[in-house]
Amino acid sequence: MKILLITTPNEAQAIDYTTPSFYCRATQPVIRYMPLGILSVAAGVSDNHEIEILDAASLDLSINETINKIKTINPDVLGISSWTRKVYPMAEILRRVEGPIKVVGGPHVTHYAKETMALGADAVFKHDADHNFSTWLDEGCKSGIYGDYIENIDSLPFPKRELLNMKDYRVKEKDANNTLFKTAGLRPPMISSKGCPFRCIFCDVQEKKFRWFSPERVVDEMEHLLSYGATSIHILDDCFNVKNDRVLEICAEINRRKLKFNWSARGRVNIDDETARALVESGCNKLHVGVESLDPDVLRWMNKGINVKTTQNFFEICKKFGIETLGYFILGSPMETREYRKRLPEMVRKLGVTYPYFNILYPAANTKYYQMLREDGTFERDYWQDFAENPTPNFEMPLPRTPELQAELQQTVHKYLEIVYGTS
Repeated sequence: MKILLITTPNEAQAIDYTTPSFYCRATQPVIRYMPLGILSVAAGVSDNHEIEILDAASLDLSINETINKIKTINPDVLGISSWTRKVYPMAEILRRVEGPIKVVGGPHVTHYAKETMALGADAVFKHDADHNFSTWLDEGCKSGIYGDYIENIDSLPFPKRELLNMKDYRVKEKDANNTLFKTAGLRPPMISSKGCPFRCIFCDVQEKKFRWFSPERVVDEMEHLLSYGATSIHILDDCFNVKNDRVLEICAEINRRKLKFNWSARGRVNIDDETARALVESGCNKLHVGVESLDPDVLRWMNKGINVKTTQNFFEICKKFGIETLGYFILGSPMETREYRKRLPEMVRKLGVTYPYFNILYPAANTKYYQMLREDGTFERDYWQDFAENPTPNFEMPLPRTPELQAELQQTVHKYLEIVYGTS
């Protein structure tokens, strides 16, 4: 059978006001995220099938362009990976593409499997599809809802990156004043684990059990990426440093194999001197972490499980060992004060964050924060459920605060960008 796996186009997706457009402009030329989800699913498909990848999101294809390419390829099975924000373009593809068996996987399906079936999917795959999609193909492509949860992910093969044109994911270096990153060339992402055990109320990471690849498996994949000509590697985990001993073992394994390359990771504000030294010695030169707030009351409300002292210690150690940092901050929590927002740029400067990243609190689907807004009457109905059942183009979630406060938060972030980066 001919199989086509695609990412969902960006066109007409739900509008998310959380991230200022500056960051999209600053990072777009230097970050090209490969579709690791569908590449991992593709790796499990047997050689009895012909498989192709269409990364409509990264290629920024319109809905029409995506549909036309699907028709040209003419697959027997069309697999779509989708997030809740992208339900409308997903639904349009399901509605307008005729011929192939249509299946959907990805984060959206985990919570909205029945709704996705009602939009025209012949089958949906909740949680992990690395094994059962291949089984489904070989056993006749029966309609229904399928769910799989792989406890031992260490046995999974590498994502099938050879299905991509790697040239599409090379990045060009820009002037440092215009970008958050300085890396040029091929900077592929990989994952070394799945899930995050922490329960921040704003986070839409659905997997709360931490599953991880062994240090040997992690470094095997790093070597695999280096063989493709990678100039650096970014570990795109939900939280890389949940298990500190494992981080040290990964660093030791890189050094044992005498690999020389730069890499970065996304994790938590938790580090000590031993770990920082090991990271640097193995080539890690940047960490992306969620700070969120420097207000103790806000941190408690967010259920971050950290305090300001822990955050300060993290950045002091990173500065000591020369590790660059990208720190995510969130404005707009209910108890946050204007005085705090006035002081924040100076607090960030003293903290020593290399690249501050300012967001506005947003009620993403299936988060505790969204549930709280429904429970306290701020939202009169389940808007995300309505959207999942009846997708509309450019859907906008109602504001969880007054329009005046929303405008003030946006203006505040605009000023921060001028102060920190000299632009907006």
